[in-house]
Amino acid sequence: MKKLSISSDDAVKFPLNLTIGERPRSFMGHINALKDDAGLHMGIVLVFDDLTELEKAQRMAAWREVARRIAHEVKNPLTPISLSAQRLKRKYSQTVNDPVFEECTRTIIDHVDLIRNLVNEFSAFARFPAANPNSADLPPIIEESVALYREGHPSITFEIRISDDIPRLNLDRQQIKQAMINLIDNAIASIKNKGKIFITLTHDPILKKVRLEVADTGEGISAEEKTRLFVPYFSTKKSGMGLGLTIVSTIISDHNGMIQVQDNHPRGAKFVIELPV
Repeated sequence: MKKLSISSDDAVKFPLNLTIGERPRSFMGHINALKDDAGLHMGIVLVFDDLTELEKAQRMAAWREVARRIAHEVKNPLTPISLSAQRLKRKYSQTVNDPVFEECTRTIIDHVDLIRNLVNEFSAFARFPAANPNSADLPPIIEESVALYREGHPSITFEIRISDDIPRLNLDRQQIKQAMINLIDNAIASIKNKGKIFITLTHDPILKKVRLEVADTGEGISAEEKTRLFVPYFSTKKSGMGLGLTIVSTIISDHNGMIQVQDNHPRGAKFVIELPV
């Protein structure tokens, strides 16, 4: 019986980027020549390594370091700028009867506060804590999250559908609630006037997973945007830093779950989360 060996001399590596089920994935392909003990060519071996999660973790670490540095460098000069503008306003507002002076000092103070809020988003993302899961019920978290929005958005109808057989899960309650709030915020932003938000929670006892869907009747998300939606600082909205969905993705990943975005027929977008039981 001939012994087989794989020659490293003829090895070839190549990167491969594919979109599978509307989700971008990264692979590294390895091609090696297969030879017998006499050195005769017997064929080739082709192996693919899925690097998607590794690259995601590396990108996330890099973005957090960037966020930490930016937050540190930008936050330091904000306080003296704001205090100086306030001092000017207090000292000269009575003697300088000029609307331009009032408008300029107010603009400086307001925009310093705006920049400070953006920097706080950077800081929160940079030091985002790892999940600390405990046994918890998911339905009350969903109800509490939706309750924050019902009164403030009368033009939007919230429909919650929860199966009766939802088991308790290992969850970081605060982080899952933050993920729900970010998803609802995103859904509300995509609905310009009247619309609906559907939240569905089901249990698959065979796959031992709980499936959470947050769907809206908003503008929807294009195929190009879907591939970049969970990348830090990418946003389909005009305001914000584009960290909301990145944080959601991080939370779900820390809970050993997965999240994907789909079209909500006939209109809007749907975020699908699967969490292990």
